[in-house]
Amino acid sequence: MNATSGIRVVAALLPGLALAWAGCAAEAGSTQESSVVPANAEVARERADRSRIKGEEGAPVRVVEISDFQCPFCRQFHEQTLTRIDSAYIEAGKVSYLWIAYANPGHPQAFVSTEAAYCAGAVGKFWPMHDILFERQDEWSGVPDPYALFMEYADEIDIDTESFGSCVRNSVLAPLVLRDYTSVTQAGISSTPYFILGDSVAIRGAADFGTFSSAIDTLLVLKGGGTP
Repeated sequence: MNATSGIRVVAALLPGLALAWAGCAAEAGSTQESSVVPANAEVARERADRSRIKGEEGAPVRVVEISDFQCPFCRQFHEQTLTRIDSAYIEAGKVSYLWIAYANPGHPQAFVSTEAAYCAGAVGKFWPMHDILFERQDEWSGVPDPYALFMEYADEIDIDTESFGSCVRNSVLAPLVLRDYTSVTQAGISSTPYFILGDSVAIRGAADFGTFSSAIDTLLVLKGGGTP
């Protein structure tokens, strides 16, 4: 592990409940401390709309990302690590990947941006909206009412803007966003990004690809009894 990466490994491959993590790291910095901690198996088994799952549902290892679109460290993970996990494990059928929202109260647009993503998911476009929200985080984040920008994004990814706009403006999927927020906070998770791998490993913070690949490879061996 690179000594300058800001990653600190606390524990790995231990059963039990997730450790609560009080708050996000200071967002003014360019790095975020990350840890591997015991996972909460109940959250790892969280049910979800199929639109938020990447890969094959029957893949040997499930990775759950608990995230919010206004979190700069979540964006960092999206840009630097998720694409590598996608090509190395998801596309290869080794990992199924589930995204669950934690609409962080400290991020004013976290709730409405999650609604936009979930409304896009209702018509099968969650991941394109997920990608564009992270890629253009600086554009819409902090805007008092980013609705017009979300409509532009919907148009770009070929979503019917009338139905999408109605879904967002009328908060049709707000109960789903609130349900996910409640389930995450009840599990003692209070920061983003947070990841659960299988039923036994959790990674908090925007860890690098090496941290994820090491944990995933170990879980693949345990699942299949052979090399990952």
